Amino acid sequence: MDNRLTYNVRVNPVTKIFVLILIGFTLLKPISEIFLILIVLFYSILFWINRDRKSAVKNLVVYLLLCKMPNLVNLSGVHPIVKVFLSVFFIAKIFYLPYLAGKYFVFSSDVASIISSMDMIKIPQQVSVPLSVVFRFFPSFKQEQKNIRMAMKIRGISLKNPIKYLEYVMIPLLIVSCTIADDIAKAAETKCIAKPCKKERYYKVGFGIYDFLYVAIIILLLVGGLIW
Repeated sequence: MDNRLTYNVRVNPVTKIFVLILIGFTLLKPISEIFLILIVLFYSILFWINRDRKSAVKNLVVYLLLCKMPNLVNLSGVHPIVKVFLSVFFIAKIFYLPYLAGKYFVFSSDVASIISSMDMIKIPQQVSVPLSVVFRFFPSFKQEQKNIRMAMKIRGISLKNPIKYLEYVMIPLLIVSCTIADDIAKAAETKCIAKPCKKERYYKVGFGIYDFLYVAIIILLLVGGLIW
């Protein structure tokens, strides 16, 4: 069973997208590091509540390690090669919060709830349909990738021969990608994508207390970080 269907805290996908856009502004405006750590801690709590304890611990540990890395000011006197290497961690730290918000959105949202929530706020199908295709394609692609690697491991194919390894990985992945895309296109046709009409959704979504709390906590932490 897909873990995304077993989450405990139900937040509307539209709310998650709104929060993701808000957190994206942290790329433009510096915020106190204490409040950034509190935001990461908040997301770790959400992952923990939603039964993904491995991600909850890993997210917090990774960000704390990134905070220990020197910033660009401290790198002014080091060797250029070392500076380039350490700059990667600095950039990863900057983009970590939007990545974390996006990861939570993907983890805790299923396609049915995304489509229903977008229909509820009258999002045009030119936006909702491509988004649903993306959400259907990449999870299937990732699962097929795991299956290919497992099959290679059983046959004793490893990284000792990189050229052969890439050959045995890329060709099946290209074939699988075409197959998945074809299946998704057929599924879209059976749901009358060529002739849009009013649809009755089996999965109903709405806005509730969790949506308010989710947005309120993130806004408080972002505003607190700006003021601090």
